[in-house]
Amino acid sequence: MSAARLLIHFALLLVFPPLVHSQSMMPAQCAGKAGDELDHCVRDITLPMRSEKMDLIEHKPDPTQTVNCLKVARADEEYCIARNQIVLECRNGAKHPDFTACANRLLSRQPPPRLADCARETPAMRADCASRNDALAACSLEPLRYFICLGEKLSAK
Repeated sequence: MSAARLLIHFALLLVFPPLVHSQSMMPAQCAGKAGDELDHCVRDITLPMRSEKMDLIEHKPDPTQTVNCLKVARADEEYCIARNQIVLECRNGAKHPDFTACANRLLSRQPPPRLADCARETPAMRADCASRNDALAACSLEPLRYFICLGEKLSAK
């Protein structure tokens, strides 16, 4: 009997002392069962294992991902499309080994997002439009993270 099988045999003897046959590692109530029936039998008697406490990590948006331009403010649509094209171009690692340098260089050539005309928005959307305009200057400082920044600033309000 290999060392691993021997360890399993002793572990089963400790967990199920009266249930284990002397010649088999099979618990007594599962003897003679096969397939799904055996699977369910073993699962029903297997003790849950303790796991260490796991800490959740904060999900951080990835600035290298494209943005759904149908969900951005009208004033950001043109910039969104240009940004997505730049992201797709800079993902080509053979042409552009440094994604961030490529994206920053190409985004610096794009016209920055402009202020939105909030008077043209519906009354319900005017507050969001004004908040977007308030965040515009700060978020324009990092062109690659522009939409992430807007999302963070608008969700904070």
